[in-house]
Amino acid sequence: MKKLVFAGVVALWTLLVIGCSDPSNPPLFPEEEISEAMELKLSGWKVDSLDKEKLLIRVSPTKGWLDSLVIDSLSLPGSSALYLAADDDLKDPDLGEKLVPGTVVSTADTNQVSIVALDSYNRVVGVWLVVWDLPKKNSSSSSVGKSSASTGTSSSGTAEVSESSSSVGGEGSSVSEGGSSAGATGSSADGGSSSATGTESANSSTDSGSSVNSGSSSSESISGVKLADLSVSSGTVTVTGTKVYVEVPYGTDLSAITLSPLNGAKDLRRPVEMQFLDAENNLGTYSVVAGVQLPGSDFGARNDFWATTSDAMATEGRATVAYVTNYRFKAEENLSENGESLSLSSKIVTCGWGVSNAIIDGSWKLAGGFYFVGAYSGSDAKNIYDVDYSSGTPSTDESNIAKDMTFGKPFTARPIAFTVKYSYTHEANSSSDYPQKSLVYVMLVGEGGKVVATGAFSDNASTDVSEREVQLSYGADPFGLLSGDYAVAEGLTLGSGNEDVTAIHVMFASSAYAHVVAGGTAGNSGKYRGGENSSLTLDDFKLIY
Repeated sequence: MKKLVFAGVVALWTLLVIGCSDPSNPPLFPEEEISEAMELKLSGWKVDSLDKEKLLIRVSPTKGWLDSLVIDSLSLPGSSALYLAADDDLKDPDLGEKLVPGTVVSTADTNQVSIVALDSYNRVVGVWLVVWDLPKKNSSSSSVGKSSASTGTSSSGTAEVSESSSSVGGEGSSVSEGGSSAGATGSSADGGSSSATGTESANSSTDSGSSVNSGSSSSESISGVKLADLSVSSGTVTVTGTKVYVEVPYGTDLSAITLSPLNGAKDLRRPVEMQFLDAENNLGTYSVVAGVQLPGSDFGARNDFWATTSDAMATEGRATVAYVTNYRFKAEENLSENGESLSLSSKIVTCGWGVSNAIIDGSWKLAGGFYFVGAYSGSDAKNIYDVDYSSGTPSTDESNIAKDMTFGKPFTARPIAFTVKYSYTHEANSSSDYPQKSLVYVMLVGEGGKVVATGAFSDNASTDVSEREVQLSYGADPFGLLSGDYAVAEGLTLGSGNEDVTAIHVMFASSAYAHVVAGGTAGNSGKYRGGENSSLTLDDFKLIY
């Protein structure tokens, strides 16, 4: 391409060095003592505006239209460097051509270019988006060079990008020539107990101090496609502000979503930034998010997607020792269907002995009611009372029925929260180590048992019908699900929050600790890990994206 060099030049010191005096916005080259201004001089272009929060720069030619940007000179502190991004990903771009004096960037077929800043250790410290207006080819081309965050027109009349165009990387992030990798920081908030409502919860805060990290998003430019024309087979498309939410049935491959009238399938396992036209033909950047809801999550009736221990509770088990003693294990169903909801309750399971039907109850244990995503292999009350029983006198020791639970089902979406409509009836027990409380949790899990995100709450006092929303914490476990003696899968470890999601674990329990069935002979009810007849009633459950 022929270079176009003009007399007009502009110094962009503030383009890549952010307020050295502000400790919340440290300089992008912290290892260097910045004594001289870094300068990037362009030929024939000027800076119209610079947004440090969005990392957005608007430029325009000083005299007539130019079909290229030319780097006249470049001065940087230390061995830091600038690169053109090799793709449209504003979060984690691949590196393209290094910016040096004489570099030419075409402006003929696009209205933006991404610039990646690396520090002296080759860490990504900022991704800036430089935008400009393309010349109007005719009077009807009103959609180019406008932007709308939703349905309005930008007052500046120039191209906008969403707030997702933010810097990435930081301490621990690294990049090598030809590609970059940024570390993820999980969010967290302290879980606690509310004396007013008797509720414990843990979720990720959306305050300025922390954020929900549902995964990095990619970006692509789609010109001429209207929001109103977007559709998906066997699903729905909903536009709210700058978010396009695509909901499809459970089991749909989110890595290959065909969003009409776009060409080709899109990988929507993580949010993707795209540009569309609104109803007024304003071009805007939108975050496209795909999600699914879990089968049977309205709780109008039981669904095979979910497992329960209640069927085993309701099935009597027997065992014979020395051809004489007949042991009987008995409880009752502790899940009931109410037409529009399901109720779980904590019940006693007994073990008695005798000959024929002359059975004398000899010991009592308490088991919680559980409804969870996965499978349960226990078949009768014998498996509840003593999960490891095979022969001989049944043990009065604790029985951990979580050993027979298989947790989770395949899942690849990245919800940011969940809601559930429920009520809870509290019946106290006397254990100080394992007090009665309910438990509701969601865990997103990746390969190798890495926990990507968690969200949970519990109640330690009766709660009338209400709806709760719990934010998911990516890369954090503020409730302590992995360390709190709850019924969770074995071998899980907390991840960074940036892993791909491969499974979802969801648990509803009337007694948070009563997956360990405990008690024993008469006088040992103080060992119950829950309160008898405590109950949790469930209505609608929904994942939020």
